[in-house]
Amino acid sequence: TIDSEYFNQLNRDLSRPMWNYATQQRSAPGSTFKMISTIAGLEEGVINLHERLGCYGPFDKITPPPRCWIVTSGGNHGQLDVVGAIENSCNSFFYETAYRLGSINGIYDSDKGLEKLTEYASLFGLNETSGVEIYESEPELSDFDAVRSAIGQGTHNLTTVGLARYVTTVANSGTCYKLSLLDKLTDNNGVVIEDFTPEKIRQIELPNDEWNAVHLGMRKVVERMRYYEDMPVNVAGKTGTAQENKNRANHALFVGYAPYEKPEIAIATRVAFGYNSAYAAEISRDVFRYYFDPEEEEKILTGSAIRPEAVGTGGD
Repeated sequence: TIDSEYFNQLNRDLSRPMWNYATQQRSAPGSTFKMISTIAGLEEGVINLHERLGCYGPFDKITPPPRCWIVTSGGNHGQLDVVGAIENSCNSFFYETAYRLGSINGIYDSDKGLEKLTEYASLFGLNETSGVEIYESEPELSDFDAVRSAIGQGTHNLTTVGLARYVTTVANSGTCYKLSLLDKLTDNNGVVIEDFTPEKIRQIELPNDEWNAVHLGMRKVVERMRYYEDMPVNVAGKTGTAQENKNRANHALFVGYAPYEKPEIAIATRVAFGYNSAYAAEISRDVFRYYFDPEEEEKILTGSAIRPEAVGTGGD
């Protein structure tokens, strides 16, 4: 039994202590989605690894025209290839990629672009729950505005655990697993009754140079972050921000993996209404640091965050 007054108090608490944020909270993925758009564009042949796309002003091929984050602040990215687009989180590059995905004989069809984005997002498991043995909210892939959906906006609505499976699939170059919270079930003599080794769902086959470009872009994202300079291993990742409510701060997101050269661990972090993706990236940094250097525990627990304006985050 449980004290009914106390239980009702928990259910009324605005911090929702009975709610599993990792598996139940959903939000737009923001720019963490851009690796999907990259792979979709490359595989469909609308962009290539050597082509450079420009970022100089509003993307005026659709109305109302969206802008890259840097254009909004008065700058531009100039000409970027795939690696540079991921590194700089250039919205304009991915606007153009989605526009091309949706264009047939020179005529743009947003639904066609959304169809392609959904196809590739589904390969990474973003169209279904991750498989963990507790309740998960059903993910939603965007059904509105392919151009904005390519940068993780539109109507995407994904859980953190779903993003974790996605970045795991990116990290290991295409093996998508059904996730599990459990290792094995044994009897009191240690005899295995059931093994919960994650089940392989599919293998995404891409040319090595495409995987390498995505990985390098993610590595360069982290190389721009001053607070990752003293890590015991090299980390690759991607930041993201997602607006849910105009009256509250953006959600802050980071997905990443390490070591960059031979991944052992992948992480997805979301700070609900967390203002700046740098905070999610810093939290992830501490998880990486503890995993690879447990002796840092006391320093991690007593440390402090760096103000986001003092670091480079690749735009979001």
